[in-house]
Amino acid sequence: MGDEPEVRIVDGRIVMAPGVGPVAMVWLPQHGQVIAKIPAKRGNKRWLRATVGVRSPRLDKDRWYLPRNCLTRLVTAAVDRYGYIAVWRDMSKLSHCNKACLEATGVDCDCACLGTFHGEGSDGWYERVADAMVADRGGIKRTVVVYGGKMVEGAAVIYDGELAGKKYLADRADRARLGWPKASQFMCAGCLTARARVWDHCHTHKFVRASLCTRCNTRHWSGWQPEHGRAASSRNLDTTYYRWCPHHAVDPDDLCSA
Repeated sequence: MGDEPEVRIVDGRIVMAPGVGPVAMVWLPQHGQVIAKIPAKRGNKRWLRATVGVRSPRLDKDRWYLPRNCLTRLVTAAVDRYGYIAVWRDMSKLSHCNKACLEATGVDCDCACLGTFHGEGSDGWYERVADAMVADRGGIKRTVVVYGGKMVEGAAVIYDGELAGKKYLADRADRARLGWPKASQFMCAGCLTARARVWDHCHTHKFVRASLCTRCNTRHWSGWQPEHGRAASSRNLDTTYYRWCPHHAVDPDDLCSA
């Protein structure tokens, strides 16, 4: 793939490179609830409740209706679960980032940057990975931005349980308070050949397991079938990182859901 991004926006469509799993999508209208479309999978409601912290997620056909205050947690958790999330946002044509935005300390944003330029969010847990697109919708403008895991500078090292025994957190303020490292500081614990991008955790017991690259993290979504755009299983795939969930060895019959 070279320097080509794994996920791109082409003519308003989200295009994934071969081997990259499905991308979560969320729409933030000017008013009302967040509307999310996440890849169909057993346990989505439990994930929204336990991981994202939404008390009463409502599903209507293939769309979830969620409170607006969950947006930042949803983006963070979706990046860790799917590798990427595409965020559509409607706003007034007069919206722009001003001094109040640049000096803000909160994590939610009322303008196009989605908190990217907020003082507290400048060292966030996700970053824009594709060119933004802006569409004219009459009285409003609609932007779409794809976010992925935050990349850091410097050489990556082997993960050695730096977050062993820690519960998974989607709130970036909590991560900062507890001194979480960025996933991209490490090599992927699954293939040991690519730099990690996201934090994997056990959905059954809620413990952080290891840092993974996008392909290793999403390998379960469509099996290994190449016809679905999934890369063939590599013989060097190492699943021993599952042991970083404290309950994995205690109950060998529990698969510690991915």
